[in-house]
Amino acid sequence: MVELKPADIDRFLARPDPSVRLILIFGNDGGLVSERAAALAATLAGKDADPLGQVRLDQAELSADSQRLADEAYEVPLFGGTRCITVRTAGNASLAPFEPLLASPPQDAYVLVTAGELKKTSPLRKLFAGAPNAVAIACYADDAMGLDRIIDQEVAAAGLTIGDDARAALKELIGGDRLASRSELAKLCLYAADSEEIALDDVRAVVGDASGFALDEAVDAAALGDASTFSRLYGRLLAAGTGDYAVAGVALRHFDVLHRARAQVDAGTPADRAVGPQIFFRRRPLIARQLAIWSIPRIERALDILNRAIVDSRLKSGLSAEVVGQAMLVIAAMAESGRRRAA
Repeated sequence: MVELKPADIDRFLARPDPSVRLILIFGNDGGLVSERAAALAATLAGKDADPLGQVRLDQAELSADSQRLADEAYEVPLFGGTRCITVRTAGNASLAPFEPLLASPPQDAYVLVTAGELKKTSPLRKLFAGAPNAVAIACYADDAMGLDRIIDQEVAAAGLTIGDDARAALKELIGGDRLASRSELAKLCLYAADSEEIALDDVRAVVGDASGFALDEAVDAAALGDASTFSRLYGRLLAAGTGDYAVAGVALRHFDVLHRARAQVDAGTPADRAVGPQIFFRRRPLIARQLAIWSIPRIERALDILNRAIVDSRLKSGLSAEVVGQAMLVIAAMAESGRRRAA
Protein backbone atom coordinates (compact mmCIF):
# COMPACT_ATOMS: atom_id res chain seq x y z
CA MET A 1 0.00 0.00 0.00
CA VAL A 2 1.90 3.09 1.22
CA GLU A 3 3.68 4.78 4.08
CA LEU A 4 0.84 6.68 5.67
CA LYS A 5 0.97 10.47 5.80
CA PRO A 6 0.74 11.98 9.30
CA ALA A 7 -2.77 13.32 8.58
CA ASP A 8 -4.01 9.81 7.75
CA ILE A 9 -2.50 7.88 10.66
CA ASP A 10 -5.12 8.55 13.35
CA ARG A 11 -7.92 7.74 10.91
CA PHE A 12 -6.30 4.43 10.00
CA LEU A 13 -5.68 3.51 13.66
CA ALA A 14 -9.34 4.15 14.48
CA ARG A 15 -10.71 2.33 11.41
CA PRO A 16 -8.09 -0.02 9.93
CA ASP A 17 -8.57 -1.11 6.34
CA PRO A 18 -9.58 -4.82 6.55
CA SER A 19 -7.68 -5.52 3.33
CA VAL A 20 -4.42 -4.46 5.01
CA ARG A 21 -3.19 -7.39 7.06
CA LEU A 22 0.41 -6.35 7.76
CA ILE A 23 1.29 -3.09 9.53
CA LEU A 24 4.76 -1.75 10.37
CA ILE A 25 4.95 0.89 13.12
CA PHE A 26 8.41 2.39 13.59
CA GLY A 27 10.25 5.56 14.60
CA ASN A 28 12.55 7.27 17.05
CA ASP A 29 9.74 8.00 19.53
CA GLY A 30 9.49 4.66 21.32
CA GLY A 31 6.61 5.88 23.46
CA LEU A 32 4.55 6.81 20.41
CA VAL A 33 5.37 3.49 18.71
CA SER A 34 4.09 1.64 21.79
CA GLU A 35 1.02 3.84 22.16
CA ARG A 36 -0.02 3.38 18.54
CA ALA A 37 0.75 -0.34 18.54
CA ALA A 38 -1.29 -0.89 21.71
CA ALA A 39 -4.21 1.15 20.37
CA LEU A 40 -4.19 -0.64 17.03
CA ALA A 41 -3.88 -4.10 18.63
CA ALA A 42 -6.90 -3.34 20.84
CA THR A 43 -8.92 -2.14 17.83
CA LEU A 44 -8.00 -5.16 15.70
CA ALA A 45 -8.75 -7.64 18.48
CA GLY A 46 -12.10 -6.08 19.41
CA LYS A 47 -13.81 -5.80 22.79
CA ASP A 48 -14.33 -9.54 23.30
CA ALA A 49 -10.84 -10.58 22.24
CA ASP A 50 -9.73 -14.11 22.99
CA PRO A 51 -6.43 -13.90 24.93
CA LEU A 52 -5.24 -16.97 23.01
CA GLY A 53 -5.60 -14.94 19.82
CA GLN A 54 -3.03 -12.40 20.98
CA VAL A 55 0.45 -13.61 20.02
CA ARG A 56 3.71 -11.75 20.62
CA LEU A 57 7.00 -12.66 18.97
CA ASP A 58 10.44 -11.08 19.00
CA GLN A 59 13.33 -11.07 16.57
CA ALA A 60 15.18 -13.81 18.43
CA GLU A 61 12.23 -16.18 17.97
CA LEU A 62 12.00 -15.39 14.26
CA SER A 63 15.75 -15.83 13.82
CA ALA A 64 15.53 -19.26 15.44
CA ASP A 65 12.58 -20.30 13.27
CA SER A 66 11.81 -18.21 10.17
CA GLN A 67 8.61 -20.24 9.59
CA ARG A 68 7.19 -19.42 13.03
CA LEU A 69 5.46 -16.21 11.95
CA ALA A 70 3.75 -17.84 8.96
CA ASP A 71 2.59 -20.74 11.12
CA GLU A 72 0.99 -18.32 13.58
CA ALA A 73 -0.51 -16.08 10.89
CA TYR A 74 -2.12 -18.87 8.85
CA GLU A 75 -3.46 -20.79 11.85
CA VAL A 76 -7.27 -20.91 11.82
CA PRO A 77 -8.69 -19.68 15.17
CA LEU A 78 -10.30 -22.59 17.01
CA PHE A 79 -13.24 -20.52 18.23
CA GLY A 80 -13.42 -18.04 15.38
CA GLY A 81 -12.52 -14.38 15.59
CA THR A 82 -9.36 -12.62 14.45
CA ARG A 83 -5.84 -13.19 15.71
CA CYS A 84 -3.43 -10.31 16.25
CA ILE A 85 0.27 -11.18 16.04
CA THR A 86 2.65 -8.52 17.34
CA VAL A 87 6.31 -8.77 16.31
CA ARG A 88 9.08 -6.69 17.85
CA THR A 89 11.99 -6.44 15.43
CA ALA A 90 14.94 -4.26 14.43
CA GLY A 91 16.06 -2.53 11.26
CA ASN A 92 18.56 -5.25 10.40
CA ALA A 93 15.97 -8.04 10.64
CA SER A 94 15.76 -10.66 7.93
CA LEU A 95 12.89 -10.11 5.50
CA ALA A 96 12.35 -13.86 5.09
CA PRO A 97 9.58 -14.21 7.73
CA PHE A 98 7.55 -11.36 6.19
CA GLU A 99 7.86 -11.93 2.45
CA PRO A 100 5.55 -15.00 2.25
CA LEU A 101 2.84 -13.15 4.18
CA LEU A 102 3.03 -10.15 1.88
CA ALA A 103 2.75 -12.44 -1.13
CA SER A 104 -0.22 -14.30 0.37
CA PRO A 105 -1.80 -12.29 3.24
CA PRO A 106 -3.48 -14.20 6.09
CA GLN A 107 -7.28 -14.13 6.19
CA ASP A 108 -7.83 -14.69 9.91
CA ALA A 109 -4.98 -12.66 11.39
CA TYR A 110 -3.28 -9.29 11.42
CA VAL A 111 0.49 -8.98 11.76
CA LEU A 112 1.62 -5.87 13.62
CA VAL A 113 5.38 -5.23 13.43
CA THR A 114 7.10 -2.63 15.64
CA ALA A 115 10.65 -1.30 15.29
CA GLY A 116 12.83 1.63 16.26
CA GLU A 117 14.04 4.27 13.84
CA LEU A 118 14.37 3.04 10.24
CA LYS A 119 16.02 4.98 7.44
CA LYS A 120 14.14 5.44 4.18
CA THR A 121 16.59 2.99 2.62
CA SER A 122 15.84 0.33 5.25
CA PRO A 123 14.82 -2.90 3.46
CA LEU A 124 12.10 -3.55 6.06
CA ARG A 125 10.59 -0.08 5.66
CA LYS A 126 10.72 -0.27 1.85
CA LEU A 127 9.18 -3.74 1.89
CA PHE A 128 6.11 -2.65 3.86
CA ALA A 129 5.70 0.73 2.17
CA GLY A 130 5.81 -0.89 -1.28
CA ALA A 131 3.48 -3.84 -0.67
CA PRO A 132 -0.18 -3.48 -1.81
CA ASN A 133 -1.56 -5.18 1.30
CA ALA A 134 0.61 -3.52 3.96
CA VAL A 135 1.20 -0.09 5.46
CA ALA A 136 4.11 1.59 7.23
CA ILE A 137 3.49 4.13 9.99
CA ALA A 138 6.31 6.43 11.10
CA CYS A 139 6.41 7.70 14.69
CA TYR A 140 8.55 10.75 15.36
CA ALA A 141 8.65 13.24 18.21
CA ASP A 142 5.54 15.39 18.23
CA ASP A 143 5.73 18.65 16.31
CA ALA A 144 3.92 21.80 17.45
CA MET A 145 0.56 20.67 16.04
CA GLY A 146 0.94 17.22 17.57
CA LEU A 147 1.75 18.69 20.97
CA ASP A 148 -1.26 20.99 20.79
CA ARG A 149 -3.43 17.97 20.01
CA ILE A 150 -2.33 15.86 22.99
CA ILE A 151 -2.40 18.90 25.30
CA ASP A 152 -5.99 19.55 24.24
CA GLN A 153 -6.92 15.89 24.74
CA GLU A 154 -5.51 15.62 28.25
CA VAL A 155 -6.70 19.03 29.41
CA ALA A 156 -10.23 18.48 28.06
CA ALA A 157 -10.41 15.02 29.66
CA ALA A 158 -9.60 16.65 33.03
CA GLY A 159 -12.32 19.29 32.51
CA LEU A 160 -9.80 22.13 32.42
CA THR A 161 -8.57 24.81 30.05
CA ILE A 162 -5.02 26.11 29.63
CA GLY A 163 -3.76 29.67 29.17
CA ASP A 164 -1.76 30.67 26.12
CA ASP A 165 1.40 31.47 28.10
CA ALA A 166 1.12 28.18 30.00
CA ARG A 167 0.66 26.28 26.74
CA ALA A 168 3.71 27.93 25.17
CA ALA A 169 5.90 27.10 28.17
CA LEU A 170 4.58 23.54 28.31
CA LYS A 171 5.42 22.90 24.66
CA GLU A 172 9.04 23.84 25.38
CA LEU A 173 9.27 21.16 28.07
CA ILE A 174 7.57 18.13 26.51
CA GLY A 175 7.45 16.38 23.16
CA GLY A 176 10.47 14.08 23.02
CA ASP A 177 8.46 10.97 23.87
CA ARG A 178 4.68 10.52 23.66
CA LEU A 179 4.26 8.43 26.83
CA ALA A 180 6.47 10.76 28.85
CA SER A 181 4.54 13.76 27.52
CA ARG A 182 1.22 12.25 28.58
CA SER A 183 2.68 11.48 32.00
CA GLU A 184 3.74 15.10 32.49
CA LEU A 185 0.32 16.32 31.32
CA ALA A 186 -1.45 13.95 33.69
CA LYS A 187 0.61 15.28 36.61
CA LEU A 188 -0.10 18.85 35.56
CA CYS A 189 -3.84 18.27 35.31
CA LEU A 190 -3.88 16.58 38.71
CA TYR A 191 -1.95 19.49 40.22
CA ALA A 192 -4.40 22.02 38.77
CA ALA A 193 -7.52 19.94 39.42
CA ASP A 194 -9.05 22.56 41.73
CA SER A 195 -8.65 25.34 39.15
CA GLU A 196 -10.61 25.98 35.99
CA GLU A 197 -7.53 26.96 33.97
CA ILE A 198 -3.94 25.73 34.01
CA ALA A 199 -1.69 28.73 34.55
CA LEU A 200 1.98 29.37 33.78
CA ASP A 201 2.89 28.98 37.46
CA ASP A 202 1.32 25.50 37.44
CA VAL A 203 3.55 24.47 34.53
CA ARG A 204 6.63 25.86 36.25
CA ALA A 205 5.76 24.04 39.47
CA VAL A 206 5.11 20.60 38.00
CA VAL A 207 6.82 20.09 34.63
CA GLY A 208 10.58 20.27 34.37
CA ASP A 209 13.84 18.49 33.85
CA ALA A 210 13.96 17.04 37.38
CA SER A 211 11.30 14.45 36.57
CA GLY A 212 13.22 13.38 33.49
CA PHE A 213 16.41 12.85 35.50
CA ALA A 214 14.48 10.80 38.09
CA LEU A 215 13.02 8.57 35.38
CA ASP A 216 16.44 8.05 33.80
CA GLU A 217 17.93 7.20 37.19
CA ALA A 218 15.30 4.52 37.82
CA VAL A 219 15.69 2.99 34.37
CA ASP A 220 19.49 2.98 34.66
CA ALA A 221 19.21 1.14 37.99
CA ALA A 222 17.11 -1.60 36.39
CA ALA A 223 19.35 -1.82 33.31
CA LEU A 224 22.39 -2.26 35.58
CA GLY A 225 20.73 -5.01 37.62
CA ASP A 226 20.19 -2.97 40.81
CA ALA A 227 16.68 -4.15 41.67
CA SER A 228 16.57 -2.65 45.16
CA THR A 229 17.53 0.83 43.94
CA PHE A 230 15.00 0.60 41.12
CA SER A 231 12.24 -0.42 43.56
CA ARG A 232 13.02 2.51 45.83
CA LEU A 233 13.13 5.02 42.95
CA TYR A 234 10.01 3.57 41.31
CA GLY A 235 8.06 3.91 44.55
CA ARG A 236 9.26 7.49 44.88
CA LEU A 237 8.20 8.32 41.30
CA LEU A 238 4.73 6.85 41.82
CA ALA A 239 4.33 8.72 45.10
CA ALA A 240 5.29 11.96 43.32
CA GLY A 241 2.55 11.39 40.73
CA THR A 242 4.63 10.10 37.82
CA GLY A 243 2.61 7.58 35.83
CA ASP A 244 3.84 4.00 35.58
CA TYR A 245 3.32 4.29 31.81
CA ALA A 246 5.92 7.09 31.75
CA VAL A 247 8.46 4.75 33.36
CA ALA A 248 7.65 2.07 30.78
CA GLY A 249 7.91 4.57 27.94
CA VAL A 250 11.27 5.90 29.06
CA ALA A 251 12.54 2.34 29.53
CA LEU A 252 11.37 1.38 26.06
CA ARG A 253 13.13 4.36 24.51
CA HIS A 254 16.25 3.59 26.56
CA PHE A 255 16.47 0.00 25.32
CA ASP A 256 15.92 1.19 21.76
CA VAL A 257 19.01 3.40 22.24
CA LEU A 258 20.90 0.45 23.74
CA HIS A 259 19.90 -1.70 20.79
CA ARG A 260 21.36 0.73 18.25
CA ALA A 261 24.48 1.34 20.35
CA ARG A 262 25.09 -2.38 20.92
CA ALA A 263 24.83 -3.01 17.17
CA GLN A 264 27.54 -0.40 16.64
CA VAL A 265 29.74 -1.99 19.33
CA ASP A 266 29.32 -5.40 17.68
CA ALA A 267 30.41 -3.78 14.41
CA GLY A 268 33.64 -2.54 16.03
CA THR A 269 32.76 0.92 17.37
CA PRO A 270 34.17 1.64 20.88
CA ALA A 271 31.46 1.73 23.54
CA ASP A 272 32.14 5.35 24.51
CA ARG A 273 31.61 6.46 20.89
CA ALA A 274 28.58 4.21 20.34
CA VAL A 275 26.70 5.90 23.19
CA GLY A 276 26.42 9.09 21.17
CA PRO A 277 26.20 12.78 22.05
CA GLN A 278 22.41 12.71 22.57
CA ILE A 279 22.96 11.11 26.00
CA PHE A 280 23.50 13.50 28.91
CA PHE A 281 27.24 13.40 29.66
CA ARG A 282 26.82 12.21 33.26
CA ARG A 283 24.90 9.14 32.04
CA ARG A 284 27.38 8.08 29.36
CA PRO A 285 29.59 5.98 31.69
CA LEU A 286 26.46 4.20 32.94
CA ILE A 287 25.31 3.45 29.39
CA ALA A 288 28.78 2.15 28.52
CA ARG A 289 28.57 -0.24 31.50
CA GLN A 290 25.15 -1.39 30.33
CA LEU A 291 26.50 -2.15 26.86
CA ALA A 292 28.91 -4.63 28.45
CA ILE A 293 25.96 -6.38 30.10
CA TRP A 294 23.35 -6.44 27.35
CA SER A 295 23.71 -8.40 24.10
CA ILE A 296 21.42 -7.82 21.12
CA PRO A 297 19.20 -10.88 21.84
CA ARG A 298 18.85 -9.89 25.51
CA ILE A 299 17.99 -6.30 24.59
CA GLU A 300 15.33 -7.57 22.20
CA ARG A 301 13.95 -9.75 24.99
CA ALA A 302 13.79 -6.70 27.28
CA LEU A 303 11.99 -4.72 24.56
CA ASP A 304 9.46 -7.52 24.20
CA ILE A 305 8.89 -7.57 27.97
CA LEU A 306 8.31 -3.81 27.98
CA ASN A 307 5.95 -3.94 25.01
CA ARG A 308 3.91 -6.64 26.70
CA ALA A 309 3.86 -4.67 29.96
CA ILE A 310 2.58 -1.55 28.20
CA VAL A 311 -0.25 -3.48 26.55
CA ASP A 312 -1.09 -5.43 29.72
CA SER A 313 -1.05 -2.28 31.84
CA ARG A 314 -3.72 -0.79 29.58
CA LEU A 315 -5.85 -3.93 29.77
CA LYS A 316 -5.46 -4.13 33.56
CA SER A 317 -5.52 -0.44 34.46
CA GLY A 318 -6.17 -1.14 38.14
CA LEU A 319 -2.92 -3.11 38.35
CA SER A 320 -0.86 -1.08 35.90
CA ALA A 321 1.75 0.04 38.46
CA GLU A 322 2.33 -3.58 39.51
CA VAL A 323 2.49 -4.80 35.89
CA VAL A 324 5.12 -2.22 34.92
CA GLY A 325 7.06 -2.62 38.16
CA GLN A 326 7.22 -6.40 37.78
CA ALA A 327 8.40 -6.09 34.18
CA MET A 328 11.20 -3.74 35.25
CA LEU A 329 12.26 -6.12 38.02
CA VAL A 330 12.46 -8.95 35.48
CA ILE A 331 14.72 -6.72 33.40
CA ALA A 332 16.83 -5.95 36.48
CA ALA A 333 17.22 -9.69 37.08
CA MET A 334 18.31 -10.18 33.46
CA ALA A 335 20.88 -7.38 33.89
CA GLU A 336 22.23 -8.92 37.08
CA SER A 337 22.64 -12.26 35.27
CA GLY A 338 24.40 -10.52 32.36
CA ARG A 339 26.68 -8.68 34.74
CA ARG A 340 27.76 -11.94 36.38
CA ARG A 341 28.50 -13.43 32.96
CA ALA A 342 30.55 -10.39 31.95
CA ALA A 343 32.58 -10.46 35.15
